[in-house]
Amino acid sequence: MAKAIKHIKAGLLHIEVIGQVPERDGRKPRAARSRPTSPAQTFYNHKCSWRELELKLAANFGKSDFFLTLTYDDAHLPKNKAAAIKDIQKFFRKLRASRKKRGEELRYIYCTEGNHGAQKDEYLGADRELEDKRLHHHVVLNGYGEESMEEIRSLWHGGGYVNIEAVNIHYYRELAKYMTKEAREFGSPKPGERSWRGSRNLHNYEVEYVEIPVDNVTLTAPPGAQDYVPFSEKNPYGFSDSVGARYLLPEDEEPEPQESYARPRKRKRRP
Repeated sequence: MAKAIKHIKAGLLHIEVIGQVPERDGRKPRAARSRPTSPAQTFYNHKCSWRELELKLAANFGKSDFFLTLTYDDAHLPKNKAAAIKDIQKFFRKLRASRKKRGEELRYIYCTEGNHGAQKDEYLGADRELEDKRLHHHVVLNGYGEESMEEIRSLWHGGGYVNIEAVNIHYYRELAKYMTKEAREFGSPKPGERSWRGSRNLHNYEVEYVEIPVDNVTLTAPPGAQDYVPFSEKNPYGFSDSVGARYLLPEDEEPEPQESYARPRKRKRRP
């Protein structure tokens, strides 16, 4: 396979990974599960989950959007997680109907938690009493100013507090890890079940492979890049994971081809 730089663009977030262009031909169908998932595979499954969530968050939400925590009082607390999921979906239906009257769309990603105790996150602050081993929801959705904040509070029927914060574009990764923490700490309720869900109208991120004719490539920050961080990660099981860089790029800037290779050929792939 040809050597390439995999360039992922998700809104303002750009990730470049040095690797190989995958071949489409010769793919084998996935066999049915015949043995328990190994610890190494479980690690990768969880990592893929928060990485996918990070890209979805970046592709769909920015500074004008909201990160919510929706909680229940004792009188409205659902009996189990399945009931809580039905409850949050009812909330989305009400909010979607309200916005539709004004010609506004609703895009969201959410997770439902209830196993962890009160925690303090370095980036997102401390949990409060109604998040301490109680069912609650974390939601990221598109906002329409302060009026939409009041609308969210008025439509939430859980009886608990509603915490609303602006999305911080510098912490997509941390937010993704925060919203997938229960699967890592307590495991998935069902094999293969994703720990987060989203609306059907979410935007996709873009993936492009730029072939390079040389083995030694140095990634550099493009003009205007913010939060540029090179990485060379390894997993806890001793195997190399990936080499690349990540950064934010304002919408009026476009990354230029790296100067360390010549005449690249671009191949676009669906994510």
